[in-house]
Amino acid sequence: MILRPLFMLCLLVLGCANVDPGPAPVDVDRLSQTIAELQLAEALIAEIPVVVRDSMQTVYFESILADHDYSRTEFDSIMWIVRSQPVWIDSVYTKAGVIVSREMAAGDE
Repeated sequence: MILRPLFMLCLLVLGCANVDPGPAPVDVDRLSQTIAELQLAEALIAEIPVVVRDSMQTVYFESILADHDYSRTEFDSIMWIVRSQPVWIDSVYTKAGVIVSREMAAGDE
């Protein structure tokens, strides 16, 4: 009978613990730059005729990944790891958004 309230108290304490995943296990700046360039390429690809869109997407993506020294498999694996923690994926995409905004502002000038 006394074990039940004690068990509930333990669950409450453990459930309220602040679990910090720590820093992302990848170079966030490099990954953010890569994602920003992939997003800009995706916007360009949307303007390409449908007939060649898929092949051009592959060319753009492979070129961008190669520029940043990623293979497609390595990039997909890194993204899988980063997506496991909301804090990590938020930091990567926030930085990528800043880069895209900066690029778009520079293009308007």
